[in-house]
Amino acid sequence: MSYPINYPTPQGANIQIFKEGGTTSDWVKPQGASFVWFTLIGGGGSGSNVQGGGSGSVTNCMVPAFLIPNVLQVNVSSGESVNTTVVYQQKDGTGYTLLTANASTGVLGGVASSDNYFSCMGFFQSVAGNVGSSTTVTASTTTFLSPGGAAANNQTSNYGYTSGPSGVDRDGFFSMSPIIVASGGMGTGIGGIGSGSGENNLSGSSPGLAVIITW
Repeated sequence: MSYPINYPTPQGANIQIFKEGGTTSDWVKPQGASFVWFTLIGGGGSGSNVQGGGSGSVTNCMVPAFLIPNVLQVNVSSGESVNTTVVYQQKDGTGYTLLTANASTGVLGGVASSDNYFSCMGFFQSVAGNVGSSTTVTASTTTFLSPGGAAANNQTSNYGYTSGPSGVDRDGFFSMSPIIVASGGMGTGIGGIGSGSGENNLSGSSPGLAVIITW
């Protein structure tokens, strides 16, 4: 399934999107940066035959650039039970996990992560994912990610977005334009990035995402 990534680029901002689940990449701090913003999304969960998969957690952090190492390691969740993380690797080979967006574990939503010595240097927020549904999925009041549900019911995400008619197995979606929003799968469908798969999708789960913006 393809995920449309069309992140708006403010003048003077450097935006790097890490969206291939299961990958590890280096992020290099751009010269002249004043602030760095992180948005991490944990992977979505698979269904359980009676309940849709849960959605991953979302972690946001903004830190003054001079407090951030020049190189960080970004690990993107490949799916359920695999977290999206930002890690600082010391020269001796050991690493410190600076930020985490926990993935869903099956039908359960990803657990919100705790702040730590890194996140106390700036703004930090982590929001838990939602539990998968066995019936209709309604818009979340806490996050832009949706869990999965049953094919015989409706899937309504935030801002009035829907993923198709009820009674049909269908994949969810993920979009960053005109506003960031994601839908879970229904029946045998897989969820959009960070969203839960349908109740009859017992093995498929959706990947996570990391966005790092500097200005």
